[in-house]
Amino acid sequence: MAETRVLIYGSCVSRDTFEFLPEGHTLLAYVARQSAISVGSPAAGVKAQLTELPSAFQNRMVAGDVKGDLLEVAARLAPQVDVLLVDFIDERGGVIEVGGGHVTKLTELWSSGGAAATRGGRWIAFGTDEHFALWAPAVDAIVRRLDELGLLARTVVLRTPWAALLDDGGAVPVPGWMTAPAQANAQYQRYFEHLDSLGLTTVDLPEDLARSTMDHKWGPSPFHYTAQAYEHLATGITRAEVVLADVDRS
Repeated sequence: MAETRVLIYGSCVSRDTFEFLPEGHTLLAYVARQSAISVGSPAAGVKAQLTELPSAFQNRMVAGDVKGDLLEVAARLAPQVDVLLVDFIDERGGVIEVGGGHVTKLTELWSSGGAAATRGGRWIAFGTDEHFALWAPAVDAIVRRLDELGLLARTVVLRTPWAALLDDGGAVPVPGWMTAPAQANAQYQRYFEHLDSLGLTTVDLPEDLARSTMDHKWGPSPFHYTAQAYEHLATGITRAEVVLADVDRS
């Protein structure tokens, strides 16, 4: 069986979906918790103020976001990448403008002392006009660079609505600090419309499959889905791989 080498730029949605891909798929690297706005927009002086997190992966993830290193990773691995798997769930926390650049406001940054390290910075919330005005050209720049690297034709974007319901029909428990699923889905709409305008290959999760479960290994969440949802996404990815491979050969 031929090996299919995958680079992930996204959240646990892509990483969890990867586990449902057929045998022969291998993970080259996983760039997580990095807003498109953060890519190529390093935040000077932030990393030195952060404390170590429990895992090497978490530390690499936060350091990569502070540096905005997605395109560096993509350029280094481009000759090996068969599929670049992307999702934008990690845009949800917005970004902080600090140190002449941007960092992504998510749990791992805060757990490593991000509140103090970004003191004096300005939070730009996801879904606001200002955030979208920064995000859209940032995505455009990423797409241009991926095209230069020969990766755009190998890119698959997952488009997944936040789940409001569990697989048993109950409501997904949503912390008070988190955006409600209906509001988040409304906010994401123009972001997805912009992605559509770029002609990217996408795999959509239907609304009726957007369900979470108490049995998820990370617990229930609007973006922790059922096995059926991941199987649907994995099937869509493998179908897209066939089409992309044909385009690559043409």
